[in-house]
Amino acid sequence: MTMKLQPLLVALALAVAPFSAEAQTRLLQASPDDQIPTRLTEMTGARALAATLDRAPAAMSWALAADAALDARPQVHVAESREYWLHAGAEDLQRGLALSTTANGALVRLSPHGGHAVMALASADISVRVDGRTLPARQALQQVANADELAAAGLDAPGGSLVFKLADAVGARRIELVAANARGNYLVHVFEPASTVVLNLAAERDNALAGETLRFRARLQGGGSIDQLAGTVRAPGGETIDVSFTREGDGSFVASVKPDAAFAGTPGLWELHAFGQARHAGLDMQRDARTAFGVAVASARLDGSFERVAAIGREGGMKLRIGVEVADASRYQLAGVLHGTAADGSLKPAAIAHAAAWLDRGTGTIELVFDPATLKAGGLRAPYELRDLRLVNQADMSLVERRERAATLR
Repeated sequence: MTMKLQPLLVALALAVAPFSAEAQTRLLQASPDDQIPTRLTEMTGARALAATLDRAPAAMSWALAADAALDARPQVHVAESREYWLHAGAEDLQRGLALSTTANGALVRLSPHGGHAVMALASADISVRVDGRTLPARQALQQVANADELAAAGLDAPGGSLVFKLADAVGARRIELVAANARGNYLVHVFEPASTVVLNLAAERDNALAGETLRFRARLQGGGSIDQLAGTVRAPGGETIDVSFTREGDGSFVASVKPDAAFAGTPGLWELHAFGQARHAGLDMQRDARTAFGVAVASARLDGSFERVAAIGREGGMKLRIGVEVADASRYQLAGVLHGTAADGSLKPAAIAHAAAWLDRGTGTIELVFDPATLKAGGLRAPYELRDLRLVNQADMSLVERRERAATLR
């Protein structure tokens, strides 16, 4: 009887094996555009935040439309600026503050430093000097609004602000803004919505690791050239770093920024503010541009181990166990997009999965789980490919690692 049962047991074992065995492999080799920590760093600012996080694991997945427009390599944002800022004292405005505009209809905002209402200016206080001729407010200004009117319209502006549009009679030229009753110091913001002279500013990627270099490029569009450009980087905690730009052969300006790890770990985005002098059609002018980017402390990284844990039975779900090397304990999150093979042999989006788990210092794993209903929804099949794999530290929600192509699954 035992001898007769053995072939049957072997056959059953072979039938079940594909659905219960574990297949271990390695993540694909990283591409040059991936963000991969080369060495780990302990957290400082985010350590206290990590201690307050929930330690219960979590996992979820949902189906994606096969024709969903996805990009595993995120396109960076290009800031486009038709504006600039100036700091002006009462003496500057009483004498006549020089401004340059390149198009009709420039919008000007005068905001007292500190939002002091006693320093607020009224439209009657403003005149514009054009080619030595003074235009009173009724001729030079249009669509005037004070701080209360701006607030009623749902627009956020510092207390005591005055906003107005320059009339077409002012034209596009160098002018002088005069406020005889000015007191104290003011922030002057000039925005030219109709201008074709645009300062573009972009980072080479949208996220960086603390201590590593991130390059930014600025370029003037619409004619003219930049004479000089400088900038500052502001961390979420308020710390600032001066930035130097150098001119490239094509006329653009490039800055290399190395975010200080001492300022990283605070939730929020960093900001680069670039400002400089330019010339257009023989006119000296200014442009400022701002762009935001993320900075992460490399407190963990994927260790390269990757294990597909087959589902028990024939439900058709998929569990991916991915190894993580940890320098500082925290709750870490993984997210990845699974692509499946369509009838024509092409790879199309199938599903996305997120998972989070508390990991202590050392090595650990996080499991991405694609449930059966999620995988069946799109009608795609193996081979699969895992793309846009991201490791996030939930203490400050910073992106620690990102891989465009992470794994193939047969």
